[in-house]
Amino acid sequence: MPIATKPVYSGKAKDIFETEDPNIFRAYFRDSATAFNAQKKGEIHDKGKVNATISALLFNLVEQNGIKTHFIKQLSENELLIKKVKIIPLEVIVRNTAAGSLCKRLGIAEGKILKAPIVEFSYKKDELNDPLLTKAYITNALEITDDKTLDYITELTLRANEIFKDFFLKIGIKVIDFKLEYGFDKDGTLLLADELSPDNFRFWDAKTNEKLDKDRFRQDLGNVEGAYQEMLKRVKEGCKNVIVPRNNRAVYFVRVQVLPKQDILDPQGQAVEKALISMGYKDIKDVKIGKEIVFKVKAESLEKAKSDTREMCEKLLANPVIEDFKIYLILLQ
Repeated sequence: MPIATKPVYSGKAKDIFETEDPNIFRAYFRDSATAFNAQKKGEIHDKGKVNATISALLFNLVEQNGIKTHFIKQLSENELLIKKVKIIPLEVIVRNTAAGSLCKRLGIAEGKILKAPIVEFSYKKDELNDPLLTKAYITNALEITDDKTLDYITELTLRANEIFKDFFLKIGIKVIDFKLEYGFDKDGTLLLADELSPDNFRFWDAKTNEKLDKDRFRQDLGNVEGAYQEMLKRVKEGCKNVIVPRNNRAVYFVRVQVLPKQDILDPQGQAVEKALISMGYKDIKDVKIGKEIVFKVKAESLEKAKSDTREMCEKLLANPVIEDFKIYLILLQ
């Protein structure tokens, strides 16, 4: 097992150490607590142990449901062994119920259940107070990542949201909102990273709406330690009693467009083109007659759905010698 030798980063609540393996880090969770971009600071007894253990359990949960993470194993109560990743400087926020900054920005009441989950992105820049970003800001102005990667991050995040909502509801907890971070490992694989804990989730008791997360520290509600310990207790029990489906796959709507190759004679297309010209549509040209195939498919990821569909086209749906095909996918659930 790699042994920690050198600290490389110290954040608001975690220290990251190098190990003998350059691609593996050790994350040490401290009891430090911050809020409002570190304007409020404090200590929560045993928070590091609670957050490290909950993170380990929840990383295992999403891994079992097909989402890759940087988590390797828990070394001690406060420590996780993780893969080294290059973090994308985005906080990916999912909102199921109105709370926090959403209420302040839009003037809506806390606790309003949203019709569908909202995914937001904020720029990880403390000096700018982590501003919200549009897709164009991310891919164009800041060039943080490309459209394809951002769409994949959104897909993974919505899948994670469904996993979390289902798991926590069974232990009497509502997932109000949470924020995730992603990064790339040495092979360029996108991994869910950072932590999964009451520090970056809003948890409410399903019956009483009691807050069981860092809002107790933010809002001076008291019994912060008790809330964190209650969450640890419930998550542990949930992981013992809830059977996790190992093949939790998303459903995609697939549309395949098949057309003759550009240099292949298309008698049907030519006949239609001549007919249209004779009807007075003089400016028309290069008519191609093809076919469209639509279906739904379950897959572990967008890339898997695309690769499976491409294989179907090459083997059956199109003739690759004389036809080209294009694949369009929409995530349904």
